[in-house]
Amino acid sequence: MAFRLNQKHSRNLYDENRPLDRQQVLGSQAPLAAAIAALIAMLAMNSLWLTSAWMFGKVFPWISILQGIVIGIAVRRRGHGFDWRFSVIAAAVAFVAAYTGGFIIAAEVAARDLGTNTFTVIFSMSKWTLSTYADEVLTPADHIFAAYAAILAAFFARRRLGRAEVYAIRTLDKDMPDHDQKS
Repeated sequence: MAFRLNQKHSRNLYDENRPLDRQQVLGSQAPLAAAIAALIAMLAMNSLWLTSAWMFGKVFPWISILQGIVIGIAVRRRGHGFDWRFSVIAAAVAFVAAYTGGFIIAAEVAARDLGTNTFTVIFSMSKWTLSTYADEVLTPADHIFAAYAAILAAFFARRRLGRAEVYAIRTLDKDMPDHDQKS
């Protein structure tokens, strides 16, 4: 009697007889759902950032990196994507979120100093407001944090395919008719 462990990595795993709907693997991607999830994550993380700044009386710029991770995970969970579009969606939203979070905090501080609410300051924005924000509030560290947030969001956004899914995608090209051949 021989004792043997179960094989987890068998060559018979990718049998031709084992059907996997290749179009379903491709069709499971949802870029619109990914974009909506990224925007919801951005709003949630910006509110968390504003709340932490209000509670502690300090701005923590590393929250923008946490924003990038959360946005990337949200895109992966809701978008089910494995191509480049999902990384671009997550990176763009995380990059914008890093700046909008800092802007909302600056608007909240300005509103407190002016004795009004934050929405009044945001809705009465002008070119001068944005240039003042860019000159006096933004630092090179904010740009670095925004870039890292975008990189991390892009990294966490792509779905990791299972082995059978990778095999289905690779064999999809073999099943397609060759357009270069003449009939």
